[in-house]
Amino acid sequence: MSRRQSYESDNTTRGKARKPRCLSACQIARNVKSFELWTAHQGCEEVGYDDVPREMRTVVHNVFDITSQLPKEWLGTTDTSRRMKTVLPPDFLGFMNTAGRAVPALFTSQVAENDSKQLLSELQIVFSAWNRIRKMRQSSRKWSEADFAANVYNVIRSPAVQQGDYRAQCSIALPQPLSVSRIKAGDLRVLNAKTASPDSSIFIPARHMSHLSYGSKSAYKVLQSLSKGKMSASGSIGGESSFRFQSTPCAKLPDTQGFEFASTYWEDKKHQYIEDAHRQNRMATASAVRQLHALGINAPVFGLVWAQGTVRAHVDWWETDPRSGQLMIRSAAYAGTNPSNRRTSGVFHEWNLEEPADILQVYLLIKKLDHWTVNGFLDRVIQGIEQLKVDVLRGHQLVPWKRKGDLAKVLEAKANAHQLKGTPRPSLSITPSSSPPKRRSRRRVPRSS
Repeated sequence: MSRRQSYESDNTTRGKARKPRCLSACQIARNVKSFELWTAHQGCEEVGYDDVPREMRTVVHNVFDITSQLPKEWLGTTDTSRRMKTVLPPDFLGFMNTAGRAVPALFTSQVAENDSKQLLSELQIVFSAWNRIRKMRQSSRKWSEADFAANVYNVIRSPAVQQGDYRAQCSIALPQPLSVSRIKAGDLRVLNAKTASPDSSIFIPARHMSHLSYGSKSAYKVLQSLSKGKMSASGSIGGESSFRFQSTPCAKLPDTQGFEFASTYWEDKKHQYIEDAHRQNRMATASAVRQLHALGINAPVFGLVWAQGTVRAHVDWWETDPRSGQLMIRSAAYAGTNPSNRRTSGVFHEWNLEEPADILQVYLLIKKLDHWTVNGFLDRVIQGIEQLKVDVLRGHQLVPWKRKGDLAKVLEAKANAHQLKGTPRPSLSITPSSSPPKRRSRRRVPRSS
């Protein structure tokens, strides 16, 4: 290519308006203004823990209630503790006694013998993770988020989830904005984001929902046929979406058609980015809540934020404004059983995994979330899906919730429609114009002999 051609090609490239790249979920969460813009278009609102709806309070309280979970016989100098001392690591009973002094309510004399044996086996893993975090904190080395996840977080997370479907780094789809009319061109870099990747999540196992998904008369097959495989274009971004695409929060569709639901999402970050982690996790839980709303399921979604050996929790749910009918996605920080005794001045209760009582409570909380996923959460999913089938048979129209397509095209279409609306209609008069076009004469070229 010649220098001139190269110059012209470069000028052509520069002359073209380069399309701005959309921000990732991580980048949105890192910038408070970007996050506030995203939440404003999603109807998200941060509220107090006392604002949890009455019909959900018992459920949420039971999940966070981790009292009376461990055998009191393990404490002090009982016969049981003396027998344990002969077979267990020497520091284990000291670890348990420290936890008992800090939070006596963790222990009870009502634990069954079989449950006690199972817990004793499981808590060796927790004890191991506690020893690791102590060594990490005492070391002068700088530890990354991945180091904490590998050495501490995943050591207690994976074993605690024994009934649900535990997934790591599962990419999920973000929800579409609630209203297209309020979107401005400058918002596109934020609102065009389509996916997020929580560090961990718990899904309902497919086997628990086989009757909803796989039978010829299952709710999934009925809803898919009634919607002709598509959902209403009302509220959709970029055209209609397949019902299969809307029935899962995941960005990648499962191999077998069917429903997928997540009960909790978790995000890991360094401690100086703990607020970023909370915002990013709220984007993930908002996605789960939007799916539940679209399919008529009324259930809370829980979130955990892990940062440099500390853990925070929040709970999210959906409501509709009684006056306007507008969807609202609400999120409340878990403040603990006694907010006045919190270590920090913020709205969150914070567990420090270096403290024996705290790491035990976090492990037990994960077990409660696991149990909730395949029991109370599953029950609400089944109830909501079966009712949705009835409603659709009566004429209710499904509306998509997932981000789809390019919002810039929607804005362009909206602008064109507005321009056409303001353009005067052409005159229907047949009056000839004042200066009719001149007839072009054809020049005759003589033939060559």
